Amino acid sequence: MNFDQLKEQWNKEDSDVHIPDTIEQLKESKHPIEKIQKSMKKEFPAQVISIILIGFFPLLFQFPSSQYAIYYTSYTLLVVISCYYLFGFYQFYKQTELYIGNTRNSLWKIYHELKLNMERFQSFGFLLLPHFLITLGLIAFNMLEKKGESLGDITHKHQISLILLVLIGAFFLVVSIILWTKYIYGPSARQLEKILNEMEE
Repeated sequence: MNFDQLKEQWNKEDSDVHIPDTIEQLKESKHPIEKIQKSMKKEFPAQVISIILIGFFPLLFQFPSSQYAIYYTSYTLLVVISCYYLFGFYQFYKQTELYIGNTRNSLWKIYHELKLNMERFQSFGFLLLPHFLITLGLIAFNMLEKKGESLGDITHKHQISLILLVLIGAFFLVVSIILWTKYIYGPSARQLEKILNEMEE
């Protein structure tokens, strides 16, 4: 006999006794958790591949070998940070697989872990910013060198334009990371929060 049949029988036997819909609400929560798992399954390999491809930027942009030390020092830090983040990402995915939807506490745990991982993802994105600024700096330096110029030859007006461009680019990247996180995981987090709030009433 499943839970629905038991509930129906119980309600027939004693009309004053009513089983709450808590189990049903927990069953509904499986849907957002499955959506989270699907997103994570796609995102994890994409992030690993992206990190590997970033290692080939010096070849792609034809950096001189004298700049390899600068680039790969920054890239090594990026890989270390990425490994820490990806390990946490993997652990959270494993937790969602263990969720069986039979207690409100386990649902709360998943919800809080999801919120924590959204924050972690954003922090991870922000920590990548210095590496990309170094990469852009090396690209700009090499472009000037090919023209036979140096950073000292840039006019004051162009220096201000370059600084503004970097600031706007950094701001755009930060906003993109926040919006991406909210787009991928935000709806599931809101759905879980709604279910949990309904269960409290």
